[in-house]
Amino acid sequence: MPDIFPVFKFNSAAPDVLGILVSERDMLPPFAENAFLRRLDRIGKKRNLRIVAFAPWTWDRRDGTVKGWTWADGENRWVSSRQPLPAVVYDRTWPETDDEKRRCRVALRRIRENTKLTLLNGRLPHKGKVYESLAAIGTLRKLIPPTALYRGPDSLSEWLDAYGRTAFLKPIAGSKGRRVVAFTERRDGTATLTGRLNDNRPFHIEAANRQEAIARLDRWIGERSYLMQPLLELRNEEGDPFDLRALMQKDADGRWTLTGIAARLGAPGSVTANLHGGGTAAPALATLARQFGDVRGRKLLRQATDASFTIASGLETSFGRMAEIGLDYGIDRNGKLWFLEANAKPGRSAMASAGAGAARAAAERPLIYAQSILLRLATTDNRQSACADR
Repeated sequence: MPDIFPVFKFNSAAPDVLGILVSERDMLPPFAENAFLRRLDRIGKKRNLRIVAFAPWTWDRRDGTVKGWTWADGENRWVSSRQPLPAVVYDRTWPETDDEKRRCRVALRRIRENTKLTLLNGRLPHKGKVYESLAAIGTLRKLIPPTALYRGPDSLSEWLDAYGRTAFLKPIAGSKGRRVVAFTERRDGTATLTGRLNDNRPFHIEAANRQEAIARLDRWIGERSYLMQPLLELRNEEGDPFDLRALMQKDADGRWTLTGIAARLGAPGSVTANLHGGGTAAPALATLARQFGDVRGRKLLRQATDASFTIASGLETSFGRMAEIGLDYGIDRNGKLWFLEANAKPGRSAMASAGAGAARAAAERPLIYAQSILLRLATTDNRQSACADR
C-alpha cells in the first residue's frame, strides 16, 4: 500500500464532513465495522453529509491533513487520499492490542492539543468509576450490584465467603464480553471456572478445590485490573443467559432519546449474552413476557426505560458530553433488574429486534446529531467572522 496519497480538493459547494475515527490496519477492508461505516456513508450522502474515515495517527500537523478513506460507489471500495482534518469526528476505533490502544490515545491527544477538534461521542472511564458514579444517584443505587476490586487471592476468597461461594469477575476496562470469568464452588469443595478468552472463545475449567481454582485464576488475571461481583442468576427458563441492551442516543436538539431496547440471548453454556460471544437478539417484551408474564414483563421494560434516561444524564453530567450510550441490564430469577455495563461505543446489531425503525434510527441519529453540531460550529464561526470585520 503506497505511503503517498493525492490531496483531496474541497470546493465551496461541498457537503458537510463527518470524520469517523478508526483503527486502520493492513487488510481489506482497512478497518473494523466495514458494513456499519458503509451504511453511515449511504445515509450521509442522502443528508448531504460526507463520511471520511481515518486513523488518528495519520494526522499531519504541517498541513492539517489526514489519510482519509471514503467509499467510492463506482469502484465499490474504500479509497484513500490526503484530506483536511474534519472538524467533528465520531469515534469508532477498535484497537486490538495494548500498543494499538496506546497509539490511538496518544495520536488523538496530539490532535486535540493542537486543533479545535470536536468529538461527537465522549469516553467513559473504567467500569469501577461508572458504578461509583451511578451508585451516588439515589434512584439507581438499588440497580448496581455489589462491586469490589480484585486485589489477589485473599480478596477473592473473602468475596466467595460473603457471596455464597460464587463470583463473577470482569476486566475493569474490557468490552464485548471478553476475558470474563464465573467462579462457582460446589458443596463438595470442587470448583468451576467458566468464561471467555480474549478472542471470545468459551472455556471451562474444573478444579479440585477453591485454592487450586483461585491460583489458576490469579495466574490468568496477571497484572490486569479486574472487578468482582456476585454471580447473579441472569438466565431464562432454559438455563441460558439473557440480558437487555438499551441504546440511548441524542436527537437533533441534543436531547436523549431511547432508540430501542432488545433482549440478547446467550449461547447455551455461555456465561454472558453478548452477541460477540455467539448470542442472538430477540424482541425485549416478548422475551420478558415469556419469562415473567406480560404484566411483569411490561413493568420491567418500563423500569429499564426510566433507568436508561437517568443513567444517560448521570453519566454525561459526570464524564462529559456523549452522543450515544449502550446500556446493559440483567434480570435475575426473582425478576429484579440489575445494571450491568455502559458502553460509549455501542454496537447496534441487537436493534433490529427492538421494533420497527429502531435499526434505521440507530444508524441515522449519530449523523443527525453530528449535523446539528456542525451547524452550530458554522454559525459560531460566521458570527465571529462578522464581528472581526467590524
